[in-house]
Amino acid sequence: MATRKRWLQRSRRTGFTLLESLVSVTITAIAGTALFSAIGASLGTSYSAMNHNIATGLADQMLDELAAVRFPVTSDTRPGFQSSREYFDDLDDYDNWSSTPPENKQGYSLGREPLTILERYPISRPAMLSPDSDFLNRLTREVTVERIQPASDGSWEVTQTHTSYRRVTVTIKLVMNANSPAQVITEATRIFSYVPLSP
Repeated sequence: MATRKRWLQRSRRTGFTLLESLVSVTITAIAGTALFSAIGASLGTSYSAMNHNIATGLADQMLDELAAVRFPVTSDTRPGFQSSREYFDDLDDYDNWSSTPPENKQGYSLGREPLTILERYPISRPAMLSPDSDFLNRLTREVTVERIQPASDGSWEVTQTHTSYRRVTVTIKLVMNANSPAQVITEATRIFSYVPLSP
């Protein structure tokens, strides 16, 4: 009898009470919630970083294109603004230009350009090399060109007269979801100047 009593006392001491079980479940739930919150924040940060990298690439691509375009001069006799970017002939033609989704100079959505072999035989683009069209359709690329001149305090001021300087700003916007307005992801600015050819 005494042996059975000692065994019951020992078995009671080694088991978990209901209160201890509830405390351990609560601690596990709090730790799990914190872990899932951290994972969610990490995924959100990764998504924002990815969008920023894509937008920076799109802005840099446009600025590189603009760097290869002729600077507008007053002695130019060619026609001004053309409707298609393919025919833009100077920096001023790009003012207030935008496209959704972003396009190349010939008007094709980026990643949807026709592929050819030896510029003659068309081939289809492999699916793994095609961008996500839903994502691209939510992106907008805008260009603003301003005439500027040096101000007396060392900064730049916008002017309407013809100058030898242009400030070009490329803005990339993304619509996060159908019910929200487009948000600016990145904005890149570069100043171009006219340097006449030496005789």
